[in-house]
Amino acid sequence: MKRLAAWLLLLALALPAAGCGEDAQDRLRLRAQEFQQRVKQERERIRDRIQAVLGQIRRSIPQAQRTSPEVRSRGRTGRQTIDAFLTDVLQSIDTYWTKTLRANGLPEPRIGYDWVPPGVTQQSACGPAGSTAAFYCPTDDTIYVSQAFAAQLWNGVAQGLPGERAGYGHAAGDFGVAYVVAHEYAHNLQDELGIFARQTTSAEPFELQADCLAGSWGNSVYRQGLLQPGDVEEAINTALAVGDFDVGNAQHHGTPEQRRDAWLTGFDQGDPSACDRYLPAS
Repeated sequence: MKRLAAWLLLLALALPAAGCGEDAQDRLRLRAQEFQQRVKQERERIRDRIQAVLGQIRRSIPQAQRTSPEVRSRGRTGRQTIDAFLTDVLQSIDTYWTKTLRANGLPEPRIGYDWVPPGVTQQSACGPAGSTAAFYCPTDDTIYVSQAFAAQLWNGVAQGLPGERAGYGHAAGDFGVAYVVAHEYAHNLQDELGIFARQTTSAEPFELQADCLAGSWGNSVYRQGLLQPGDVEEAINTALAVGDFDVGNAQHHGTPEQRRDAWLTGFDQGDPSACDRYLPAS
């Protein structure tokens, strides 16, 4: 624009090159002023147009929102609360399994849930559910997840995870939390399908199958185009972080590598029948 203004000004000065009297100088001065005014007006028009376009862009593109949730019981105002996020994830998981079981002529799943508020300990039929709760209780058919624990996991500051203590994985991110919910929901499926009735001396087969079933749901989210960059890594790293090496314990859940591989089996295959390999021997 500066180059255009200078060119117009030179053109105005060059037009009446003949004659150098008072009238000629006045005409030059007047023309120069007129061109400068036009340039000013054009600048203002362009500036107004740019501002109008930018205003439209701002209205079209929503303001970036922080994804880190608040730990607060019930409510969806402002930033998404952790209990609202847990409920949304549970609804997605429930929708997937309802369609899957219905398509195979099986009863629709039924499940209760309790997102334990901060500072509260709920008495489940399987024992107390406090600040670190993340389990499914078959006796009262309810998933218990502590809001405080879920928020810590989301933010990557959850403490005491056995695999992570041993240097495996790092539990963090929204899809890490989603993995935990999907895993506990899978225990509900095992209960409803009679898999829990199988006799076994170790919890490992049930836990690895639940990881695999959680991966199947993760595949359905991927096929819907809803996964964000890094989500799969969050699930894998969380699976690694919750693995343990206490193989002699009846409550051994699987090593970090076993839990990662089980989730990936479900995710890669996208077919719950692929999880049959983890069924405990009857």
